[in-house]
Amino acid sequence: MKVRLQVYLARTGISPSRRKAEVLIKDGKILVNGKVAELGSKVDSEKDKVTLAGQGGQKLKAIEKKIYIMLNKPVDYLVSKSDERGRKLAADLLNQPSIKGEKLSDLELCTVFNVGRLDYNSEGLLLFTNDGEFALRLAHPRYHIKKTYIAKVEGKITDEAVEKLKRGLDIKIRDGHELIEYHTLPAEVRVLGRGKENFSVVVIRIREGRKRQVRRMLDAVGFPVISLKRIQAGNLKLGDLPIGKWRFLKTAELEMIK
Repeated sequence: MKVRLQVYLARTGISPSRRKAEVLIKDGKILVNGKVAELGSKVDSEKDKVTLAGQGGQKLKAIEKKIYIMLNKPVDYLVSKSDERGRKLAADLLNQPSIKGEKLSDLELCTVFNVGRLDYNSEGLLLFTNDGEFALRLAHPRYHIKKTYIAKVEGKITDEAVEKLKRGLDIKIRDGHELIEYHTLPAEVRVLGRGKENFSVVVIRIREGRKRQVRRMLDAVGFPVISLKRIQAGNLKLGDLPIGKWRFLKTAELEMIK
């Protein structure tokens, strides 16, 4: 039975969404029976050969093996498939063996994608998968999966600022030509310490995932971030995973999320 090419690509895991599958097709990166595919075309999984340009003609098949990876992203690594400025990519760290010596095949490397994002200047827990349903459950606000961060901020953070973060606050900033305005949901905040050298360390847990949200929240209360590290997503904890290294998620961890 024929299905739309975007649907087929989503099932193979080559793209985390049909929208991104459309981008691959428009960019001429998808071949059907050796020819560049057109947007809106249909394919038969049994009769047609769908391949990714530049990957040696290996047929893209519906995913049988689901992959779930946790990476401890270093600072100065971009969470993206590519970068025109030549910056280091978090996904490239998956080319190396895991902390247990396991390796991903070239096809597996092509099909995994990051779940959500993590700022270029931030470090910590970042997940990769080829399971779209799993990614949706972790990333979409309706599932209320909380993300936990440790932030080192400028100045000695006040109790008043902490209370504002806990209640939720208005964010109003200009990003290029775009004016961004929204009200944050209440956060869980705990002060770990106020340093003698005019800085503070706080743990902040949110259930939203807007761009640079934790940084913007702390800026809004007058305590800009010096460093930021994500240590937990839902029940998944970064633990002692070394910086720049990755591992597969454990069965018990997957069960907690699913």
